[in-house]
Amino acid sequence: MAYELLTYSELSARFSSLRQAPLGDRRAPHKPLLIVLMLGRYQHRNFAAITFEEARAELSELLADFGPPSAGQPNALNPFWRLQNDKVWRVEDLEGERIAETVTPPNLGTLVDRKARGNFTDDIGTALREQPAYIGRLADEMLAAHFPRSLHDDICAAVGIDVGQSVEATPPVEVNRRDAEFRPRIIRAYEHRCAATGWDLRIGRTDAGLEAAHIKWHAVGGPSVETNGIALNTLHHKLFDLGAFTLSLDDRIPRILVSREVHGGDAARELLIGLHGKAMRPPQDLTWLPDRTFIEWHQKEVFKGDPRTLG
Repeated sequence: MAYELLTYSELSARFSSLRQAPLGDRRAPHKPLLIVLMLGRYQHRNFAAITFEEARAELSELLADFGPPSAGQPNALNPFWRLQNDKVWRVEDLEGERIAETVTPPNLGTLVDRKARGNFTDDIGTALREQPAYIGRLADEMLAAHFPRSLHDDICAAVGIDVGQSVEATPPVEVNRRDAEFRPRIIRAYEHRCAATGWDLRIGRTDAGLEAAHIKWHAVGGPSVETNGIALNTLHHKLFDLGAFTLSLDDRIPRILVSREVHGGDAARELLIGLHGKAMRPPQDLTWLPDRTFIEWHQKEVFKGDPRTLG
C-alpha cells in the first residue's frame, strides 16, 4: 500500500498524543521507553519488528533503571500491546496476522507462543526510513516530555540512539517549556552551593557543575518554584533523578536518605553513602525549604527501594 509521506510535524503529533491511564501524579514511562527503544533500532537501519521476548527483556531493563520504583518485575506486556491503541504501533504473529482484535491484552503465554512481534505502523515506518534525520528529534521530544534532562544521555546510551541527528530545517516543537529563570533563582537561593555536598566551585563569576534540580520533575508538571527546587552539583543531580537518594519528610531541615540499592567502594561511600542521614544545606530563606508534597512525590515516583537505616 502506498502512503503519502508523513511530515515531521505529523509524526511529532502522533507520538506526542499517547493515551495514558489516569494516574494522577504517577509516572507512566512504559510506552515512551518502548518508542525510544524502537527509534534507536531504526536509527541503526534495523527496521525489523521486535519480538515480544526481545522487547520484554530490553524494556524491563529500561524500566528498572529509569522507571518508577516497582515492587515486582516491570510490566512490559501492557505497553507492547496497548501502544496499538495510539495508532503508532502494530502487533502481529509470525505470519503477519493480528493476534487478537481486542483492547484487552492477551496473556503473556499467547504472545510468546505465537511469536508476537511489534513495529511502527506502516506509514510511520516508511516516513522514518525515508527521513532518518527525523529520528533523533522525535526521540529528544519523547524524552523531554517524560524525563528530566539529567537522564537523557543515559537513556540514549542504553538504547543506542543519537538525538544530535535531527532535522535542520524543521522548527523544534515546544515540549514542556522550561522557566529560564528557575536555575538562577535556585542557585541564588542556595547561595551558589550544592545542598547535598556544599560544592561551590566557581571559575571567575561562573558556577562550575552546579545545577537546579526539580524535586517533582518538570516533565510531569512539577512547578518551577523555590520550594520545588534544590541546588545540586551535576553528579548528585543525576543521582537524585535516578532515585539513589531522596529527602526526609519529618525533619524541619530535610535529611538526605540514601537507598539500600546503592553500592560501591570507598569513592561511592565518600561521594554519596556517607551523606546518609545528614541534613541538607538549607536555602538562605527557610520559607524556600522543599515542600512536603514534592518530597512525597519524589519518594513514591523516583526513589529506588528503601532508605538505609538511620543511626
